[in-house]
Amino acid sequence: MSLLDEILAPEAEPDTLERLRDSRRKGVRVLRPGRTPAGIVVAAALTAVSWGLAYLAGAGLVGVRIEIPMPSFAHPAVPAVASALVILGGVLVVLALLPGRPILVPLETQDDRLVIGLTRRGLRRTLADAAVQVDGVDAAHVRIRRTQIEVTVITDTRRFGEPLREVGAAVGDRLAGLGVQCRHEVVVRLRRRGI
Repeated sequence: MSLLDEILAPEAEPDTLERLRDSRRKGVRVLRPGRTPAGIVVAAALTAVSWGLAYLAGAGLVGVRIEIPMPSFAHPAVPAVASALVILGGVLVVLALLPGRPILVPLETQDDRLVIGLTRRGLRRTLADAAVQVDGVDAAHVRIRRTQIEVTVITDTRRFGEPLREVGAAVGDRLAGLGVQCRHEVVVRLRRRGI
């Protein structure tokens, strides 16, 4: 059942609707990217500090005295470096807490254990292709935003209403055919050549 079917059939069983919502949430959650770069930076910093402390502890156990040059806190570089490290730590914490933008858009499947996604770029190309197949449309540009899919159609025709409806229907049919699990409103804009 696609999102359109879900909207048009409100008398559907609550279990079916809840299962569809759960699968949509699961698809978005699974396809959300991890925080690999931030994790690598934190892991590298912790590894370097841990190896340094292990070296100092091992040298202390053996009895080797290691002189570590420490600048005084009155040195002008100490507050600047400390401030930079605090800001960097705050940025890494914010990156870890905020969810990433999904690279893939989840698609419907019959199996609840299977999650399939389509890249945003691939979805843009597919929807632009559906818009270009409408008679009178020369080119199309698709933007996928947070709550809407914006299709800008370039044409030579002087008619406005009919091509807009046809492009909207073609894009909606393509979204339903793919089984895209998103709640995007399709907005069609018409541009004539030479404007």
